[in-house]
Amino acid sequence: MEKAKDSLRFLDFIYLTFGSWLLGYCVAAFTAPNHIVPIGLTGVATILYGIKQIPIGLTILLGNIVLVAMQVKMVGKKTAWKTIYVTIISSIATDLMMGAYHFAEITPVLSFLDTLESHFIIKPLTNDLFLTAIFGGVASGVAMGLIFKSGGTTGGTDIITQIIHFAYKLPIAHVSLCLNIAVLLACAYFKGMHIAMYSLLYVYVSSKAIDMVLEGVSNFRTVFVFTSEPDVIGWAIIEDLRRGATTLEGTGVYSGKKTNILMTAIKRGELPLLRTLVYEFDPKAFIIVADARQVLGQGFAKLEDEIRFDTSEVEQRKMAIAQTSENKK
Repeated sequence: MEKAKDSLRFLDFIYLTFGSWLLGYCVAAFTAPNHIVPIGLTGVATILYGIKQIPIGLTILLGNIVLVAMQVKMVGKKTAWKTIYVTIISSIATDLMMGAYHFAEITPVLSFLDTLESHFIIKPLTNDLFLTAIFGGVASGVAMGLIFKSGGTTGGTDIITQIIHFAYKLPIAHVSLCLNIAVLLACAYFKGMHIAMYSLLYVYVSSKAIDMVLEGVSNFRTVFVFTSEPDVIGWAIIEDLRRGATTLEGTGVYSGKKTNILMTAIKRGELPLLRTLVYEFDPKAFIIVADARQVLGQGFAKLEDEIRFDTSEVEQRKMAIAQTSENKK
């Protein structure tokens, strides 16, 4: 199935919008009221809000506008417009739900906007720091996972990391780690070590929730079967489990003998039947079972449903690769 030219399907738009709103909700309902500092630009904005009462959403919006402009100039546009969309929605949602603006102070004519904003203001869900770190971390992780799943980004330090990597060729993982450590150190300095530790817990829970959204709950298993009957067991898997299987050749390090390895991917509930099939044909078989975070392809989720790309960008990339190969010749 051919992808839409800009790769943004309606479901992606829903994910981006809901994820952005949920991100703002997490700040207003969990982190900001309890002084929890997430990593990235949101963490910096939270620290500034605690010190100078500068609206968090406004700081995120202005900061990302500058960073996206730098990204487009140095790296290229790519998914920059999605980052801008996420930034605008999440920033507006954050400040509206926190009641950050007082339009009547600008002019009485705009007082109706204060009334409108009051309908969006929410109260903190809890003042317990542990509950904030757990439930706020899960909610923000789900929000960011939906945004990432749709091919967008939340901007902030992700853009800074990309720019530094592009300019100085430094490893992305190292740059990201250093930036996040800097934010947490700033949190410890301005908010205290107690808050910094809860902030670190919040970040950890959030990262796990992101993995869950992007990769799904570990409902699949990768199974390696070392057996002398690979063909028989392989066909039993095909006929009884309706799953595919691949035969690999290996050599025992100690014995030096050739061995046959049967690899297959199954759902967790199919594991008991697989063990029974293997034992039926080869009681001496050796089995290794491992978690598979995600399985894509025939019989499972479609690979094309997990891909977000611009077809024109792919064509340009193919042409560039072909040109490079031609030049090497």
